[in-house]
Amino acid sequence: MRNLLNHWTSKSALIVGVLAAASAVAPAQAIVAAQRGAEIAPFVSTTMLSPDWGGKNDYGYTLGVDYTRFIRSIVQPSIEARFTSATGPVVNEHSFTGGLKLQATIHRVHPYATLLVGQGDIIFVHPVGNYLSDNSIVYSLGAGAEFPIARSLRARVDFTHQTWNLDPNGLTPVTYSIGVAYSLPFNRGPAER
Repeated sequence: MRNLLNHWTSKSALIVGVLAAASAVAPAQAIVAAQRGAEIAPFVSTTMLSPDWGGKNDYGYTLGVDYTRFIRSIVQPSIEARFTSATGPVVNEHSFTGGLKLQATIHRVHPYATLLVGQGDIIFVHPVGNYLSDNSIVYSLGAGAEFPIARSLRARVDFTHQTWNLDPNGLTPVTYSIGVAYSLPFNRGPAER
């Protein structure tokens, strides 16, 4: 357990450091985001998952949504929920996670970091004896970036590193995703109406 906490602490410190460095070079216009009110941004991505079991990659999708209440800050916190499903020749994995997303703006690019926790299920395509499937609490640390395509549409690239505790073993699957997010602003300030 101590090794897991040290692992998560070092990765969290790295992501916070990257965001802090990014905020130092971010343009001043990001600070006025408090006038924007709030935003809901659903997203969909195609996902490649390295399952850490069986040596074969799985392919699937990720669906999610972010809720951001803009504050007067360069780094904008959001609440994110996502569902990832990937199937492959050895295992199928499904996870539902939610938590914190921290995003900055650097010249129209929006880098972000996520810290999520949730539930995951793994199903073995070829069961090992009576071991057909298992489930675990999933801890997910990730990073990515969004790039504007149109007024409300953004391209999204995403990476997550998950930790599953399947007693007595642990798994550390990794996901790589490419997709789109659609911004639905609401409750705008007087300056943007």
